[in-house]
Amino acid sequence: MNFLNIMLASVPSAMDIVESVLLMLAGTGVFLIGINMMGSNLESLAGSKMRTLFDKISSNRFTGLLTGAGVTAVIQSSGATTVMVVGFVNAGLMTLTQAAPIIMGANIGTTITAQIVALESLKITAWFAVLAAVGAFMQMLSKKDTIKKLGALLAGLGMVFVGMDVMKNSMSLIAEIDAVTNVFKNTTNPAILILLALALTALVQSSSATSGILIALAGSFGIPLKSIMYATLGINIGSCITSVIASIGTNANAKRATAIHLLFNTIGMVVFLPIIIWSPIDVWFETMFANVETQSAMFHTFFNILMTLVLIPFVKPLVWVATKVVPEKKAKDDVEENYMPERFKFIDKRILSTPAIAINQTKHEIILMSEIAYKNFKLSLNCVKNGKLEKQEKFANREKHLNFLNREISKFLVELSAKEISFKDELMLASFYHVVSDLERVGDYSENIMEYADELQKLKTTFSDVALAQLDEMTEAIHKVFENSIKAFEYQDMELLEVVYKYEDMVDEFKMQLDRDHIKRLNSNQCSASTGAVYLSLVSNLERISDHMQNIAKSISDYTAKPKKVYAIIK
Repeated sequence: MNFLNIMLASVPSAMDIVESVLLMLAGTGVFLIGINMMGSNLESLAGSKMRTLFDKISSNRFTGLLTGAGVTAVIQSSGATTVMVVGFVNAGLMTLTQAAPIIMGANIGTTITAQIVALESLKITAWFAVLAAVGAFMQMLSKKDTIKKLGALLAGLGMVFVGMDVMKNSMSLIAEIDAVTNVFKNTTNPAILILLALALTALVQSSSATSGILIALAGSFGIPLKSIMYATLGINIGSCITSVIASIGTNANAKRATAIHLLFNTIGMVVFLPIIIWSPIDVWFETMFANVETQSAMFHTFFNILMTLVLIPFVKPLVWVATKVVPEKKAKDDVEENYMPERFKFIDKRILSTPAIAINQTKHEIILMSEIAYKNFKLSLNCVKNGKLEKQEKFANREKHLNFLNREISKFLVELSAKEISFKDELMLASFYHVVSDLERVGDYSENIMEYADELQKLKTTFSDVALAQLDEMTEAIHKVFENSIKAFEYQDMELLEVVYKYEDMVDEFKMQLDRDHIKRLNSNQCSASTGAVYLSLVSNLERISDHMQNIAKSISDYTAKPKKVYAIIK
C-alpha cells in the first residue's frame, strides 16, 4: 500500500499537467514576442544602415554574403530576408547572381538566435531576463525615440530569456513522465525528425523561433544531440516555405530565387545527412561543448557556415540549375512601347515585413513617378509650342499610370505607417504623401497644357515668335527646378534646395513679365483674344508646376537634419 502511494505521489496529477502545458504555451508566446520585439526594434534602429547596404549591392558574392548575414541577424528572420530578395528580383532590381549569396548569408545570420538562446544554459538567465524591466523603464521614462527603441530592443531580449525560463520550468514537470520523455529520447528516425522540424518551421514561419524551441526541448527532455542535428536539417528546409509563399504570383526570376534558396538548403541536407548518420560528429560536439543547448547552437552555426563556404564558389551553377528548374514562359506578344502597365516596379507588399527596406523601395517608386511626370510635362510642352498634338496615346498611358501610382502608393504608405518604424522614418513617410500628391498635380497640369495644344490646333494657330522665345526662357528655368528637385529628394541634398529656390524665384518673375508683355501685345492687336487666353492659362499652369516641384524639394527638410552634399549642383 505504501509503495502504491509513493508511485501515485510521483506521477503528476492531470491538473498539474494541464497547468504545465499552459505555462509552456505562455512561455513560448513570450519567447516569440521577445524575438519579434528584438528584431523589429533592432531593424528600426539600424534602418538607414540596412537601406545603404541594399542600395550598394554589387555582383561581389562575398559582399552579398555579408549583407544577407548582417540583415538577417538584425531582423531575426532568414525568411524575411529571402522574401525581400524575392521582391527585389521580381522588380528587376537584383540579378539571380546577386541574390544567391544574400540567401546563403541569410542562413548564417539566422543562427544568431540559437546562440542567444544557448546562453540560457550558462545559468545567467536572471541577468538577461532583468533586461525586460530595464527596457520597459527606458521606454516609459525617456522621450527620445532612439532611447525608446533601444529600450524595446532590450525588453525583447529580456523576454526571450523569460520565455525560455518559463518553458523549461513548465516542461520539467512533464519531463517526469517517463512515457513522454521516452518518446523524445527514442524518436531517432532521421526522416521523422526532419519532417517534424520542417512542418513546425513552416507553421511558425521562423527558423529562429523553431531553433529556440528545439533547444528548450533538448535541455528539458534530454533529446540526443544526433536527433537535434537531424531536426536542424529539417528546420533549414522549413525556412524555405516563407519564400515559396512569397514567390506566388511573381515572375520567373523571382521564382528562381526561391528555387536557389530551396536548392541550397536541400543540398545541405543531402550532404550532412550521411555525415550525421555514419560519423561521430555528435561526439565531437559533445566533447567540445559542455551542454546540449550550446552543442545544438554551435552545430546550427557550423552547418550553415560550412555549407555556405562549400557552395559560394558555385553560385553560377546554382543559378543555371534554377533557370532549368523554372523555365521562362513564352511571351504571347511584346507589348507596345507606349504601353504603361498599372503595376509597381519597386514596391512589393512582400517587403512590408521589413519596413526600413520598404521605405527605400517606396522612395524609388516615387522617383520613377517623378520621371514619368517629367516626360509628360516635356511632351505637353512640345505639343503646345508646335501647336499640334503628338504621341497622345503615350501621354494618356503615362497619365493613367500616374493616377495609379498616386492611388496605390498612398495606400501602401498607410500600411507602411502602421509598422514599427523610427520617428525619422515616420516624418519621411508623412512627407511622401505630399510628394506623391504634388506629382499627381504636375500630371494634371500637363494634361491642361495638352488641352491647350489641342485648342491651338483647332484654332489653326500658334504663339508669336516673341511669345515662344519668352516661354523658352521660363520653361528652361522650370526644367532646372524639376531636375534639382528630384535630385534633392533622391539624395536628401539640402544644398540643392537652395538652387531650387533660386530657379523657382526666376519662374515667378518670368510669369509676371510674360503676363505683362502679353497684355501689351493684346492691346496692340499683335495677338488674338482667343490665343491670348490660352497663353495666359499656359503661363499660369507652368508656374503652378514649378510650385509643386519646389514643394517636393522642400519636403526633405522635414526629415533631413543637416546639409548633405552628394551630387554636384545642376546650374
